[in-house]
Amino acid sequence: MTYPPLEPLPLREQAYSRIKQLILDEEFPPNSFLSERGLAERLGMSKTPVRLAIARLEHEGYVRVSPQQGIVVLALSFEEILDYIDFRLALESFVVRSLAAAPSPERALALEAQLAEQAQVVHNPESPLQALVHADMAFHRFLATLLGNRPILQALERQQEVLYRIAMRIFQKYPQRREQSFAEHQTLCRLIAAGQQAEAAALIEQHILRIKSLLVGAEG
Repeated sequence: MTYPPLEPLPLREQAYSRIKQLILDEEFPPNSFLSERGLAERLGMSKTPVRLAIARLEHEGYVRVSPQQGIVVLALSFEEILDYIDFRLALESFVVRSLAAAPSPERALALEAQLAEQAQVVHNPESPLQALVHADMAFHRFLATLLGNRPILQALERQQEVLYRIAMRIFQKYPQRREQSFAEHQTLCRLIAAGQQAEAAALIEQHILRIKSLLVGAEG
C-alpha cells in the first residue's frame, strides 16, 4: 500500500520553527538584535512568512518588536528561571519517590538502557552542546514516562522549551556539569532500583537545587 507524500509545512510554520530553534540553541542569544531582512536571507524565503513567524514568537514571549530597536531576542528573567526550577523540584521529587517505592527488575533494566543511551552522548567529546542538553533532558523525561503518570508527563512536556533554555545556560557556563550530572543520574538510578526512597528523593532534590545554586552564583 502506498501513501500520498506529506504536504510540506507552510513557509510561515517553517520560519517559526527554525527561528525558535535558533533562539533555543542561543545561536540568537538573549538581547541580540534581528531583522526581517537578515532572517529572510538566512532562511532563504521572503519577508512575509518571517514577519508572521516573528509576530507569533512575540506573542509567545521569545522576542520583542519595537520601532526603535527592531526585533530583540528576550531573555528569561531570573525570577522566571527560579520558578521553573521550583516546578521541576516539586514534580520530579514526586516521580523519583514513587519509582523508588515500587522497584522492579523491569524498571531497573529500563533505567540501565536509558543510562547507556545517555552515556554515548556524554562520553563522546565531539557531542555538540545541543545533544548533551537533549540527552540530559531525555533522562528526566524518561523517569516520568517510566512512572506512567500522564498528567505529570504532560506538565513536563509543556515546559520542555523553557527547561531547554535553562539547561543550555547551565551547560554553556559550567561545562563540568556534563559529567557531574551524568554521575548523579547513575547514582539516582541505583537508588531507585534498590528501593531507597528517601535517599533517591534527597538526591534528585540536590540535583535540581544545584542548578539553582549555580544560577544564583552566576547572577551574583
